[in-house]
Order: sequence, then C-alpha cells, then structure tokens
Amino acid sequence: MTQGQIADILTQRGELEEALRIRTQEELPVYERLGDVRSKAVTQGKIADILTQRGQLEEALRIRTQEQLPVYERLGDVRGILVCRAKTALGLLARGRAEERAQANELLCLALTDARRLRIPEAQQIEEILRLVGMDCR
Repeated sequence: MTQGQIADILTQRGELEEALRIRTQEELPVYERLGDVRSKAVTQGKIADILTQRGQLEEALRIRTQEQLPVYERLGDVRGILVCRAKTALGLLARGRAEERAQANELLCLALTDARRLRIPEAQQIEEILRLVGMDCR
C-alpha cells in the first residue's frame, strides 16, 4: 500500500516514469502473489491512467478492455465497471477516430445509467463529459 501511495504522489508531481515503475514492478506483483484480483485491477487502471498521460493510448485501452474491465465484471463491481467504461470512452475520444465516437458514446451512456442508479457523484461528471464532447444518451 505504501508503494501505491508513493506512486500516487509521484504521479501528481509529474514523475510518471518512476510512478509507472513502482506500479508495474513493485505494487502489481504483490497483488498477483496475494491473489487480490480487485486490487490488481485497480492498480492496472492507475497504470492505464499513467500511460494515457504519456500518450500511450493503445496500451492504456488494451489494459482497460482486456485486463481491468473483465475483472470488475466477474466481481460484479458496478462502480468499477462504470468508471472503467467512462475512462475507456475518454481514451477512444482522445484517439480522435470518428468511427469510435459511437462506441465512446455508448460506453459513456452505460456508465451514466449505472452512476445514476447508484446515485454517485460520477453521474454529474459523466453528464459534463457528454456535454463537452457534444453527445447525449437518447
């Protein structure tokens, strides 16, 4: 846990290389040894966040869709699923491919539906994202 907190601080400071090293080489292996799939998925999401900041969108999207999201789905973690869907949508939008806008819109709308059902603050954030990118959920 301490290593994760250090990586959080380094990320905030913009020291992405060292934060990524800690997440991948120190933090992630511990969760793998413990068999803590949820903590591993959370850490993978943080790794994807760093990769996104570095402009490595392909790898960040791969982690979210192939490694992180399936874990949340198996666990039935609705909040984890909606956050992962929203961040995946943002990654798709960041790539700037017109053909991916519909998929991003669908993911944001699924996330919004769950956030509203759970009555969590992320609903307002997703609504704002939809508004900023000129999308809606009709």
